[in-house]
This record gives sequence, C-alpha cells and structure tokens, in this order.
Amino acid sequence: MDIQKALAQFITFGSEKDEAIDVIVSAAAAKQPLFTLSTSIMLNVFERCLHNEIVLDDLELWANVIEARDDIDCAECEGVIYALSNSEQMGELNYEKLAKLATLLQE
Repeated sequence: MDIQKALAQFITFGSEKDEAIDVIVSAAAAKQPLFTLSTSIMLNVFERCLHNEIVLDDLELWANVIEARDDIDCAECEGVIYALSNSEQMGELNYEKLAKLATLLQE
C-alpha cells in the first residue's frame, strides 16, 4: 500500500485502516498534500461515529493525526479538526458536541 492509499484508508476509516496506520507511521510525511479531507468525508465519519461504528477516542486520535500531518489538506474542515484535537481547550468530546459539529458542517 502506498502512502496516498494509506492516508485515504485512515481518513475514511476504511477496511484497511490498521494496515494504513503501519504505512503512515513508517513513512515520512510529504511536504505537499497527498489527500484532501473534505466536508463530505468528515460528515460521513461523524455519522458513523454517531451510529457507534467509530468510538469517540478513535475520532480524537484521528483528528490529532490529521492536524499534525502536512500531507493531509484539511483546510476545508480546519476549525473542526482543531476542536476535535484540542479537548483541553474545547472541552471533552461527547456525542452531543459531535452532533452539533455535524450540524455546523452542514450549514
């Protein structure tokens, strides 16, 4: 699996996410974006989390990884990624906050 496919699997919580994590950890981040996190992808991830397919702790880790990598373009959702990855400033993530974030993204 190449880094671009690994990023796609990780960001979308794809079926090969665990293998993708190994690739991402072992590869140096590229200086330019190789994958773009769109609002529609983020809303899909939120929906899956709200339906208990993805646990909240995994969502926070996910946001931390996205925020730290230069090879993921998250400009479209930057504020939401910041909120998810900075619980000490934004408060602990729960399902109610996640639903509110999803509503804000849809507007």
